[in-house]
Amino acid sequence: MTVREWFRLLLMIFYAPGRGLREVHDKAPLAPAALVALIAHAVFFFCLTWLYLGYLINPRRPSTIFLVILQSAGSLVVIALIFCPLALFLSNIFERRASFRLLLQQEYAALAAAMFYALTASSLIATVLTIVATLTHVFQTLADSMLGTLLEQRGQLPPEVLKAMEEGLLRPELLAAGLSVMFLIGIFGVWAIFALRTVFRLSWLRSVIVVLISGTVLFPAYKLIPILGTLLASPFLLIMVFLLLRGYFAEVTRTHRARESFKQNLEAATLNPADASAHYNLGLIHQQRGEMEAARERFERAIQIDDDEIDAHYQLGRIARAQKRFADAVRHFEQVVSRDTAHSQHEIWREVGATYIAAGQFEDARDALERFLEQRPSDPEALYLMGRAHAGLGHQREAASSMQACIEAVKTAPAYKYRADKRWLNEAQQFIKSSQ
Repeated sequence: MTVREWFRLLLMIFYAPGRGLREVHDKAPLAPAALVALIAHAVFFFCLTWLYLGYLINPRRPSTIFLVILQSAGSLVVIALIFCPLALFLSNIFERRASFRLLLQQEYAALAAAMFYALTASSLIATVLTIVATLTHVFQTLADSMLGTLLEQRGQLPPEVLKAMEEGLLRPELLAAGLSVMFLIGIFGVWAIFALRTVFRLSWLRSVIVVLISGTVLFPAYKLIPILGTLLASPFLLIMVFLLLRGYFAEVTRTHRARESFKQNLEAATLNPADASAHYNLGLIHQQRGEMEAARERFERAIQIDDDEIDAHYQLGRIARAQKRFADAVRHFEQVVSRDTAHSQHEIWREVGATYIAAGQFEDARDALERFLEQRPSDPEALYLMGRAHAGLGHQREAASSMQACIEAVKTAPAYKYRADKRWLNEAQQFIKSSQ
Protein backbone atom coordinates (compact mmCIF):
# COMPACT_ATOMS: atom_id res chain seq x y z
CA MET A 1 0.00 0.00 0.00
CA THR A 2 1.40 3.38 -1.03
CA VAL A 3 1.58 6.52 1.11
CA ARG A 4 -1.08 8.04 -1.09
CA GLU A 5 -3.37 5.11 -0.30
CA TRP A 6 -2.77 5.60 3.43
CA PHE A 7 -3.90 9.20 3.23
CA ARG A 8 -6.86 8.31 1.03
CA LEU A 9 -8.10 5.85 3.63
CA LEU A 10 -7.53 8.37 6.41
CA LEU A 11 -9.51 11.05 4.59
CA MET A 12 -12.27 8.56 3.79
CA ILE A 13 -12.62 7.77 7.50
CA PHE A 14 -13.60 11.39 8.05
CA TYR A 15 -16.19 11.82 5.30
CA ALA A 16 -17.41 8.19 5.02
CA PRO A 17 -16.46 6.39 8.27
CA GLY A 18 -18.21 3.11 7.52
CA ARG A 19 -16.77 2.71 4.03
CA GLY A 20 -13.35 3.93 5.12
CA LEU A 21 -13.10 1.48 8.00
CA ARG A 22 -14.30 -1.33 5.74
CA GLU A 23 -11.46 -0.57 3.36
CA VAL A 24 -9.03 -0.44 6.28
CA HIS A 25 -10.39 -3.83 7.36
CA ASP A 26 -9.87 -5.21 3.86
CA LYS A 27 -6.66 -3.56 2.71
CA ALA A 28 -4.66 -1.76 5.38
CA PRO A 29 -1.57 -3.66 6.59
CA LEU A 30 -1.03 -3.56 10.33
CA ALA A 31 2.47 -2.02 10.37
CA PRO A 32 1.66 1.06 8.24
CA ALA A 33 -1.53 1.62 10.24
CA ALA A 34 0.50 1.54 13.45
CA LEU A 35 3.07 3.95 11.99
CA VAL A 36 0.41 6.47 10.95
CA ALA A 37 -1.21 6.21 14.38
CA LEU A 38 2.14 6.68 16.12
CA ILE A 39 2.86 9.86 14.16
CA ALA A 40 -0.60 11.35 14.75
CA HIS A 41 -0.60 10.42 18.44
CA ALA A 42 2.90 11.83 18.92
CA VAL A 43 1.80 15.09 17.28
CA PHE A 44 -1.08 15.30 19.76
CA PHE A 45 1.15 14.74 22.79
CA PHE A 46 3.78 17.14 21.51
CA CYS A 47 1.05 19.74 21.04
CA LEU A 48 0.00 19.25 24.67
CA THR A 49 3.60 19.55 25.83
CA TRP A 50 4.18 22.71 23.82
CA LEU A 51 0.93 24.44 24.82
CA TYR A 52 0.47 23.39 28.43
CA LEU A 53 3.30 21.38 29.93
CA GLY A 54 6.27 23.59 29.18
CA TYR A 55 6.68 24.36 32.87
CA LEU A 56 7.24 20.65 33.54
CA ILE A 57 9.35 19.68 30.55
CA ASN A 58 11.11 21.77 27.92
CA PRO A 59 9.45 20.99 24.55
CA ARG A 60 12.49 22.28 22.64
CA ARG A 61 14.83 19.61 23.94
CA PRO A 62 15.41 16.56 21.69
CA SER A 63 14.89 14.30 24.69
CA THR A 64 11.34 15.64 24.99
CA ILE A 65 10.55 14.53 21.46
CA PHE A 66 11.95 11.11 22.30
CA LEU A 67 9.81 10.90 25.45
CA VAL A 68 6.72 11.95 23.51
CA ILE A 69 7.34 9.22 20.95
CA LEU A 70 7.78 6.66 23.73
CA GLN A 71 4.55 7.82 25.38
CA SER A 72 2.71 7.52 22.08
CA ALA A 73 4.21 4.11 21.37
CA GLY A 74 3.16 2.95 24.83
CA SER A 75 -0.42 3.97 24.09
CA LEU A 76 -0.36 1.97 20.87
CA VAL A 77 1.02 -1.07 22.67
CA VAL A 78 -1.75 -0.90 25.27
CA ILE A 79 -4.39 -0.67 22.54
CA ALA A 80 -2.80 -3.50 20.56
CA LEU A 81 -2.15 -5.91 23.43
CA ILE A 82 -5.07 -5.18 25.76
CA PHE A 83 -7.89 -3.21 24.14
CA CYS A 84 -8.06 -5.09 20.83
CA PRO A 85 -7.91 -8.66 22.20
CA LEU A 86 -10.44 -7.79 24.91
CA ALA A 87 -12.79 -6.16 22.40
CA LEU A 88 -12.45 -9.18 20.15
CA PHE A 89 -13.18 -11.54 23.06
CA LEU A 90 -16.28 -9.61 24.14
CA SER A 91 -17.55 -9.33 20.56
CA ASN A 92 -17.22 -13.08 20.19
CA ILE A 93 -19.29 -13.56 23.35
CA PHE A 94 -22.10 -11.46 21.90
CA GLU A 95 -22.00 -13.13 18.49
CA ARG A 96 -19.96 -16.30 18.58
CA ARG A 97 -18.18 -16.99 15.32
CA ALA A 98 -15.35 -19.31 16.28
CA SER A 99 -12.99 -20.09 19.12
CA PHE A 100 -11.21 -17.06 20.53
CA ARG A 101 -7.83 -18.35 19.38
CA LEU A 102 -9.00 -18.86 15.81
CA LEU A 103 -10.75 -15.50 15.75
CA LEU A 104 -7.59 -13.88 17.07
CA GLN A 105 -5.66 -15.29 14.13
CA GLN A 106 -8.30 -14.34 11.57
CA GLU A 107 -9.51 -10.94 12.74
CA TYR A 108 -6.88 -9.46 15.04
CA ALA A 109 -4.83 -7.75 12.33
CA ALA A 110 -7.92 -6.23 10.71
CA LEU A 111 -9.31 -5.05 14.05
CA ALA A 112 -5.98 -3.61 15.21
CA ALA A 113 -5.52 -1.78 11.88
CA ALA A 114 -9.02 -0.33 12.18
CA MET A 115 -8.34 0.74 15.78
CA PHE A 116 -5.04 2.35 14.80
CA TYR A 117 -6.78 4.35 12.09
CA ALA A 118 -9.44 5.26 14.65
CA LEU A 119 -6.68 6.48 16.97
CA THR A 120 -5.14 8.44 14.11
CA ALA A 121 -8.40 10.21 13.35
CA SER A 122 -9.04 10.82 17.05
CA SER A 123 -5.56 12.26 17.62
CA LEU A 124 -5.85 14.62 14.66
CA ILE A 125 -9.29 15.83 15.74
CA ALA A 126 -8.16 16.23 19.35
CA THR A 127 -5.08 18.17 18.22
CA VAL A 128 -7.18 20.61 16.21
CA LEU A 129 -9.70 21.01 19.04
CA THR A 130 -6.89 21.60 21.53
CA ILE A 131 -5.36 24.35 19.41
CA VAL A 132 -8.75 25.99 18.83
CA ALA A 133 -9.69 25.75 22.52
CA THR A 134 -6.34 27.28 23.47
CA LEU A 135 -6.65 30.17 21.04
CA THR A 136 -10.19 30.89 22.25
CA HIS A 137 -9.14 30.46 25.91
CA VAL A 138 -11.87 27.88 26.48
CA PHE A 139 -9.59 25.34 28.14
CA GLN A 140 -7.90 28.00 30.25
CA THR A 141 -11.25 29.21 31.56
CA LEU A 142 -12.42 25.69 32.35
CA ALA A 143 -9.09 24.82 33.97
CA ASP A 144 -9.16 27.95 36.15
CA SER A 145 -12.68 27.06 37.24
CA MET A 146 -11.68 23.48 38.04
CA LEU A 147 -8.65 24.62 40.02
CA GLY A 148 -10.79 27.09 41.96
CA THR A 149 -13.19 24.28 42.85
CA LEU A 150 -10.28 22.15 44.04
CA LEU A 151 -8.98 24.97 46.21
CA GLU A 152 -12.40 25.38 47.80
CA GLN A 153 -12.38 21.68 48.68
CA ARG A 154 -8.78 21.67 49.81
CA GLY A 155 -9.54 19.88 53.05
CA GLN A 156 -11.07 16.91 51.24
CA LEU A 157 -8.28 16.37 48.72
CA PRO A 158 -5.93 13.36 48.84
CA PRO A 159 -2.44 14.05 50.24
CA GLU A 160 -0.72 13.54 46.88
CA VAL A 161 -2.93 16.21 45.28
CA LEU A 162 -2.21 18.63 48.12
CA LYS A 163 1.50 17.98 47.75
CA ALA A 164 1.33 18.69 44.00
CA MET A 165 -0.48 21.95 44.70
CA GLU A 166 2.06 23.02 47.30
CA GLU A 167 4.95 22.26 44.94
CA GLY A 168 3.30 24.26 42.16
CA LEU A 169 2.87 21.25 39.90
CA LEU A 170 -0.92 21.29 39.84
CA ARG A 171 -1.62 24.32 37.72
CA PRO A 172 -4.39 25.29 35.28
CA GLU A 173 -2.14 24.24 32.39
CA LEU A 174 -2.01 20.66 33.69
CA LEU A 175 -5.79 20.56 34.06
CA ALA A 176 -6.18 21.94 30.53
CA ALA A 177 -3.93 19.16 29.24
CA GLY A 178 -6.12 16.68 31.11
CA LEU A 179 -9.19 18.09 29.38
CA SER A 180 -7.52 17.57 26.01
CA VAL A 181 -6.75 13.96 26.87
CA MET A 182 -10.38 13.44 27.92
CA PHE A 183 -11.49 14.82 24.56
CA LEU A 184 -9.14 12.40 22.84
CA ILE A 185 -10.47 9.43 24.80
CA GLY A 186 -14.07 10.35 24.03
CA ILE A 187 -13.41 10.79 20.32
CA PHE A 188 -11.46 7.54 20.19
CA GLY A 189 -14.38 5.78 21.86
CA VAL A 190 -16.71 6.96 19.09
CA TRP A 191 -14.34 5.80 16.35
CA ALA A 192 -13.78 2.50 18.16
CA ILE A 193 -17.54 1.89 18.11
CA PHE A 194 -17.53 2.48 14.35
CA ALA A 195 -14.57 0.12 13.96
CA LEU A 196 -16.19 -2.68 15.97
CA ARG A 197 -19.45 -2.34 14.10
CA THR A 198 -17.55 -2.51 10.82
CA VAL A 199 -15.28 -5.45 11.65
CA PHE A 200 -17.75 -7.62 13.58
CA ARG A 201 -21.08 -6.27 12.30
CA LEU A 202 -22.33 -5.82 15.85
CA SER A 203 -25.36 -3.71 16.63
CA TRP A 204 -24.76 -0.16 17.81
CA LEU A 205 -25.75 -1.09 21.37
CA ARG A 206 -23.41 -4.07 21.54
CA SER A 207 -20.57 -2.06 20.02
CA VAL A 208 -21.05 0.60 22.70
CA ILE A 209 -21.09 -2.02 25.47
CA VAL A 210 -17.90 -3.68 24.17
CA VAL A 211 -16.08 -0.35 23.94
CA LEU A 212 -17.22 0.72 27.41
CA ILE A 213 -16.09 -2.53 29.03
CA SER A 214 -12.80 -2.62 27.12
CA GLY A 215 -12.19 1.04 27.88
CA THR A 216 -12.86 0.50 31.57
CA VAL A 217 -10.15 -2.15 31.62
CA LEU A 218 -7.91 0.09 29.53
CA PHE A 219 -7.73 2.91 32.10
CA PRO A 220 -5.81 0.89 34.74
CA ALA A 221 -3.65 -0.54 31.96
CA TYR A 222 -2.33 2.94 31.20
CA LYS A 223 -0.34 2.70 34.42
CA LEU A 224 1.83 0.25 32.50
CA ILE A 225 2.92 2.93 30.02
CA PRO A 226 6.02 3.97 32.06
CA ILE A 227 7.07 0.31 32.12
CA LEU A 228 6.39 0.03 28.40
CA GLY A 229 8.40 3.20 27.86
CA THR A 230 11.37 1.58 29.58
CA LEU A 231 10.90 -1.51 27.46
CA LEU A 232 10.66 0.48 24.23
CA ALA A 233 13.74 2.50 25.15
CA SER A 234 15.83 -0.65 25.61
CA PRO A 235 17.06 -2.21 22.36
CA PHE A 236 17.95 -5.45 24.13
CA LEU A 237 14.47 -5.88 25.63
CA LEU A 238 12.87 -4.95 22.31
CA ILE A 239 14.86 -7.65 20.56
CA MET A 240 13.80 -10.20 23.19
CA VAL A 241 10.13 -9.29 22.83
CA PHE A 242 10.43 -9.36 19.05
CA LEU A 243 11.93 -12.85 19.11
CA LEU A 244 9.23 -14.09 21.47
CA LEU A 245 6.28 -12.69 19.54
CA ARG A 246 7.64 -12.82 16.00
CA GLY A 247 6.01 -16.13 15.13
CA TYR A 248 2.59 -15.16 16.42
CA PHE A 249 2.46 -11.76 14.72
CA ALA A 250 3.84 -13.26 11.52
CA GLU A 251 0.94 -15.73 11.51
CA VAL A 252 -1.59 -12.98 12.19
CA THR A 253 -0.31 -10.70 9.45
CA ARG A 254 0.05 -13.63 7.04
CA THR A 255 -3.62 -14.48 7.52
CA HIS A 256 -4.60 -10.86 6.92
CA ARG A 257 -2.47 -10.63 3.77
CA ALA A 258 -3.83 -13.92 2.46
CA ARG A 259 -7.41 -12.74 2.86
CA GLU A 260 -6.60 -9.41 1.22
CA SER A 261 -4.84 -11.17 -1.65
CA PHE A 262 -7.76 -13.57 -2.09
CA LYS A 263 -10.25 -10.73 -2.42
CA GLN A 264 -8.00 -8.81 -4.80
CA ASN A 265 -7.66 -11.90 -6.99
CA LEU A 266 -11.42 -12.35 -7.00
CA GLU A 267 -11.94 -8.72 -7.96
CA ALA A 268 -9.43 -9.16 -10.76
CA ALA A 269 -11.27 -12.28 -11.89
CA THR A 270 -14.50 -10.30 -12.22
CA LEU A 271 -12.91 -8.51 -15.16
CA ASN A 272 -13.52 -11.71 -17.09
CA PRO A 273 -17.06 -11.21 -18.45
CA ALA A 274 -17.69 -14.97 -18.48
CA ASP A 275 -16.62 -15.69 -14.87
CA ALA A 276 -19.79 -15.89 -12.80
CA SER A 277 -18.11 -17.72 -9.92
CA ALA A 278 -15.85 -14.74 -9.12
CA HIS A 279 -18.88 -12.49 -8.63
CA TYR A 280 -20.57 -15.22 -6.61
CA ASN A 281 -17.58 -15.65 -4.28
CA LEU A 282 -17.27 -11.90 -3.78
CA GLY A 283 -20.96 -11.87 -2.98
CA LEU A 284 -20.36 -14.45 -0.26
CA ILE A 285 -17.63 -12.26 1.24
CA HIS A 286 -19.92 -9.23 1.30
CA GLN A 287 -22.75 -11.32 2.70
CA GLN A 288 -20.55 -12.65 5.50
CA ARG A 289 -19.69 -9.08 6.45
CA GLY A 290 -23.31 -7.99 6.48
CA GLU A 291 -22.92 -5.82 3.36
CA MET A 292 -26.17 -7.06 1.87
CA GLU A 293 -26.58 -4.56 -0.96
CA ALA A 294 -23.06 -5.21 -2.23
CA ALA A 295 -23.66 -8.96 -1.93
CA ARG A 296 -26.93 -8.64 -3.78
CA GLU A 297 -25.26 -6.79 -6.65
CA ARG A 298 -22.58 -9.48 -6.95
CA PHE A 299 -25.07 -12.36 -6.92
CA GLU A 300 -27.28 -10.64 -9.49
CA ARG A 301 -24.25 -10.08 -11.71
CA ALA A 302 -23.36 -13.77 -11.38
CA ILE A 303 -26.87 -14.71 -12.53
CA GLN A 304 -26.68 -12.30 -15.46
CA ILE A 305 -23.54 -14.10 -16.60
CA ASP A 306 -24.82 -17.60 -15.88
CA ASP A 307 -28.46 -18.10 -15.00
CA ASP A 308 -27.65 -21.65 -13.88
CA GLU A 309 -25.58 -20.33 -10.95
CA ILE A 310 -28.05 -21.96 -8.57
CA ASP A 311 -26.49 -20.91 -5.30
CA ALA A 312 -26.55 -17.26 -6.37
CA HIS A 313 -30.34 -17.57 -6.63
CA TYR A 314 -30.36 -19.28 -3.24
CA GLN A 315 -28.37 -16.52 -1.57
CA LEU A 316 -30.47 -13.83 -3.25
CA GLY A 317 -33.54 -15.53 -1.83
CA ARG A 318 -32.04 -15.49 1.66
CA ILE A 319 -31.14 -11.81 1.33
CA ALA A 320 -34.62 -10.97 0.05
CA ARG A 321 -36.20 -12.82 2.99
CA ALA A 322 -34.00 -10.92 5.46
CA GLN A 323 -35.06 -7.67 3.78
CA LYS A 324 -38.74 -8.72 3.92
CA ARG A 325 -39.07 -8.86 0.14
CA PHE A 326 -40.93 -12.13 0.35
CA ALA A 327 -42.17 -12.26 -3.25
CA ASP A 328 -38.59 -11.85 -4.53
CA ALA A 329 -37.39 -14.48 -2.07
CA VAL A 330 -39.96 -17.02 -3.26
CA ARG A 331 -39.11 -16.24 -6.89
CA HIS A 332 -35.41 -16.95 -6.32
CA PHE A 333 -36.12 -20.08 -4.30
CA GLU A 334 -38.37 -21.36 -7.08
CA GLN A 335 -35.46 -20.98 -9.49
CA VAL A 336 -33.37 -23.15 -7.18
CA VAL A 337 -36.04 -25.82 -6.66
CA SER A 338 -36.74 -26.07 -10.38
CA ARG A 339 -33.10 -27.04 -10.92
CA ASP A 340 -32.23 -28.97 -7.76
CA THR A 341 -34.79 -30.03 -5.16
CA ALA A 342 -32.03 -31.15 -2.77
CA HIS A 343 -29.95 -27.98 -2.97
CA SER A 344 -27.72 -27.25 0.02
CA GLN A 345 -28.58 -30.56 1.68
CA HIS A 346 -32.31 -29.85 1.26
CA GLU A 347 -31.99 -26.56 3.17
CA ILE A 348 -33.74 -24.82 0.30
CA TRP A 349 -37.05 -26.17 1.66
CA ARG A 350 -36.33 -24.81 5.12
CA GLU A 351 -35.65 -21.40 3.60
CA VAL A 352 -38.87 -21.60 1.60
CA GLY A 353 -40.77 -22.54 4.75
CA ALA A 354 -39.26 -19.66 6.73
CA THR A 355 -40.19 -17.25 3.94
CA TYR A 356 -43.80 -18.42 3.83
CA ILE A 357 -44.06 -18.12 7.63
CA ALA A 358 -42.76 -14.56 7.47
CA ALA A 359 -45.33 -13.85 4.74
CA GLY A 360 -48.15 -15.43 6.77
CA GLN A 361 -48.69 -18.32 4.32
CA PHE A 362 -48.67 -21.05 6.95
CA GLU A 363 -50.14 -23.85 4.81
CA ASP A 364 -47.42 -23.43 2.18
CA ALA A 365 -44.82 -23.18 4.94
CA ARG A 366 -45.95 -26.48 6.45
CA ASP A 367 -45.75 -28.26 3.09
CA ALA A 368 -42.21 -26.98 2.46
CA LEU A 369 -41.02 -27.85 5.96
CA GLU A 370 -42.48 -31.35 5.73
CA ARG A 371 -40.33 -31.95 2.66
CA PHE A 372 -37.27 -30.78 4.55
CA LEU A 373 -38.00 -32.78 7.70
CA GLU A 374 -38.44 -35.93 5.64
CA GLN A 375 -34.72 -35.71 4.94
CA ARG A 376 -33.49 -34.11 8.18
CA PRO A 377 -36.02 -34.90 10.91
CA SER A 378 -33.86 -33.66 13.80
CA ASP A 379 -33.04 -30.19 12.51
CA PRO A 380 -33.88 -27.79 15.39
CA GLU A 381 -34.54 -24.75 13.22
CA ALA A 382 -36.94 -26.63 10.97
CA LEU A 383 -38.76 -28.13 13.96
CA TYR A 384 -39.15 -24.68 15.45
CA LEU A 385 -40.43 -23.30 12.15
CA MET A 386 -42.85 -26.21 11.84
CA GLY A 387 -44.18 -25.32 15.26
CA ARG A 388 -44.68 -21.75 14.08
CA ALA A 389 -46.49 -22.98 10.98
CA HIS A 390 -48.83 -25.19 13.04
CA ALA A 391 -49.49 -22.32 15.43
CA GLY A 392 -50.37 -20.09 12.49
CA LEU A 393 -52.86 -22.71 11.31
CA GLY A 394 -54.37 -22.97 14.79
CA HIS A 395 -52.99 -26.46 15.47
CA GLN A 396 -51.84 -25.81 19.02
CA ARG A 397 -51.17 -29.43 19.98
CA GLU A 398 -49.02 -30.05 16.89
CA ALA A 399 -47.24 -26.75 17.47
CA ALA A 400 -46.35 -27.69 21.05
CA SER A 401 -45.18 -31.12 19.88
CA SER A 402 -42.87 -29.59 17.26
CA MET A 403 -41.47 -27.13 19.78
CA GLN A 404 -40.80 -29.92 22.26
CA ALA A 405 -39.08 -31.93 19.52
CA CYS A 406 -36.94 -28.87 18.78
CA ILE A 407 -35.91 -28.61 22.44
CA GLU A 408 -35.01 -32.30 22.61
CA ALA A 409 -33.03 -32.10 19.35
CA VAL A 410 -30.89 -29.29 20.74
CA LYS A 411 -30.39 -30.91 24.14
CA THR A 412 -29.20 -34.17 22.60
CA ALA A 413 -26.95 -32.51 20.02
CA PRO A 414 -23.13 -32.69 20.25
CA ALA A 415 -21.45 -29.82 22.08
CA TYR A 416 -20.28 -28.03 18.93
CA LYS A 417 -23.79 -28.19 17.44
CA TYR A 418 -25.47 -27.27 20.70
CA ARG A 419 -23.79 -23.86 20.71
CA ALA A 420 -24.95 -23.17 17.16
CA ASP A 421 -28.54 -24.35 17.76
CA LYS A 422 -29.10 -23.02 21.27
CA ARG A 423 -31.01 -20.09 19.83
CA TRP A 424 -33.79 -22.40 18.65
CA LEU A 425 -34.01 -24.06 22.06
CA ASN A 426 -34.53 -20.65 23.66
CA GLU A 427 -37.09 -19.65 21.03
CA ALA A 428 -39.02 -22.90 21.44
CA GLN A 429 -39.03 -22.62 25.23
CA GLN A 430 -40.24 -19.04 25.00
CA PHE A 431 -42.99 -20.10 22.59
CA ILE A 432 -44.21 -22.87 24.91
CA LYS A 433 -44.10 -20.56 27.90
CA SER A 434 -46.06 -17.81 26.14
CA SER A 435 -48.72 -20.24 24.88
CA GLN A 436 -49.49 -21.67 28.33
